Amino acid sequence: MEARQELEMRGIGAAPGIVAGPVLLLKADDEPLPEYAVEAADVPREMLRLEAALIETRRQLHDVQRRVGEALGGESAGIFEAHLQVVDDPSFVDEVYRDVREKRKNVEKVVFEVAERYARTLREMEDDYLRERAADLRDVARRILRNLAGGGGEWLAGLETPRILVAHDVAPSEMAAFDRRKVLGVVTEGGSPTSHVAIMARAMELPAIVGVRGATARLADGDRVVLDGVRGLLVAHPSPAREADYDRLARSRAAIQKRLGALRDEPAVTLDGHAVDLAANIEMPADVEAAQARGARGVGLFRSEYLFMGGGGEPSEERQYEAYAEVARKVLPEAAIIRTLDLGGDKVAAAGKLAPEDNPFLGWRAIRLCLDRPSLFKAQLRALLRASALNPRLRIMYPMISRAAEVDQANAVLEECKAELAAAGADFNPDVEVGAMIEIPSAALTADLIAPKVKFFSIGTNDLVQYTLAIDRGNERVAHLYEPTHPAVLQLIRRTVEAGRRHGIWTGVCGETAGNPVLVPLLLGLGATELSASPGALPLVKDVVRRLRWTDAQDLAAAALTKPTGAEVLALCRDLVRRIAPEILELAE
Repeated sequence: MEARQELEMRGIGAAPGIVAGPVLLLKADDEPLPEYAVEAADVPREMLRLEAALIETRRQLHDVQRRVGEALGGESAGIFEAHLQVVDDPSFVDEVYRDVREKRKNVEKVVFEVAERYARTLREMEDDYLRERAADLRDVARRILRNLAGGGGEWLAGLETPRILVAHDVAPSEMAAFDRRKVLGVVTEGGSPTSHVAIMARAMELPAIVGVRGATARLADGDRVVLDGVRGLLVAHPSPAREADYDRLARSRAAIQKRLGALRDEPAVTLDGHAVDLAANIEMPADVEAAQARGARGVGLFRSEYLFMGGGGEPSEERQYEAYAEVARKVLPEAAIIRTLDLGGDKVAAAGKLAPEDNPFLGWRAIRLCLDRPSLFKAQLRALLRASALNPRLRIMYPMISRAAEVDQANAVLEECKAELAAAGADFNPDVEVGAMIEIPSAALTADLIAPKVKFFSIGTNDLVQYTLAIDRGNERVAHLYEPTHPAVLQLIRRTVEAGRRHGIWTGVCGETAGNPVLVPLLLGLGATELSASPGALPLVKDVVRRLRWTDAQDLAAAALTKPTGAEVLALCRDLVRRIAPEILELAE
């Protein structure tokens, strides 16, 4: 049989890793739906069928959310809030009911038509986040349709042989059903690095590429491919030489990962004795164990939003206390930094839905929302204070601070909560430390005014870069302009660190930049004393720290601050990492 010619297809690396295997090709679902006229007398029957399907869909989604949360953590589980909101959306359900009554069509056809109308509207939006929600809507619609047909089973759960999935798109609920022993990797034609496919693939440690245009048309079921999730490269019909090269690379990466695993209990100390605090960013209390398994020393960012993003309404003080107490206990004797509520922007509560805003990232979110809703804020602060009795190193952090006055207002509410708890005879740490996230340029520029009011700074680089450069980090059309090494960003980081030093407080970094091993020397050279990253990134970060001299990091930062472009700064960072840990570049980029 004549060998087929190699075919390279490029996309965006969404989850790292190299894997080879046969394709499982999933074309768009074009199986015809049943379509028939409904007599007036049969309309109530159709309504009952829909209600039963919605109930079953809701049950399935709650089950999927629970399983994903237990297995993969809060960020992945939170994806399914959008799905549940569709099922509970009265406008969607009412429109289906109305069309069944007025058009006298069977409910399957109407659900499909209404879902497609909604999805089409979302796909036409300029906002990338909203465009990606079209996939959520279609996922829920497919599940409802399967339940109407009496078969809502997970379609990939029984996959018998290991395959690389190639599809136009894959729904989060479908990914949740994967047997990770059988699904080797994922390739999609749509999506972005911030899409749900990418988020879940990273959480599942499943190599993935998104944005591979024309993949389903150019590949056939069973075609052999090599997937390189680092470089975003898919090679179909690879030659023996190409496969051998990738096999060697995969073995090399596996060996590096094994070596990194042995660093779990080693200290994060540079060659010249400079200690660095390495902590984890987590979504849920259950994430603590995974973080500790990767060598985290405490929690540098616990995102409390997951408690507020379910369908059960605002969480009670008691429910919040239980979650914060669990984290406080699990990390002892290490610190746990818990961020107060940061709803708004791309995070919308399922209960007490926030009013739509033209520009939510610049709107009513985070500390602004909390200060405007003191009862909500006080319930969280009281829960945090009570949890502080269990761990003297529990710390409270205010997000999205833009001015010193906001810290004053938040601290005043905190003091009210202390007084209330003291009057009730409740235990708490009266000296609980409070910090401010520096993620808005105005906060960095006035850090000297904020510093006397807090005990630490934590720089949220994700938003700091976004707000400084006016770049939507989820928009692929401007993604290439999102530059953590931009000179303006570096100046703001340096200014924040120096203000902290003048006032005797420490500064950490908790954004994605802190988990990028190539940029770790730069952050340390600029003066960061704590780095908090996703658990999976910590072994790489620690390895770089242990191979680095702090004096070299300081020299790097000094040189970086003189460069006129972010590209030149990044080149300096790469050169240093290539010199001290060349193999790390294989895993990091």
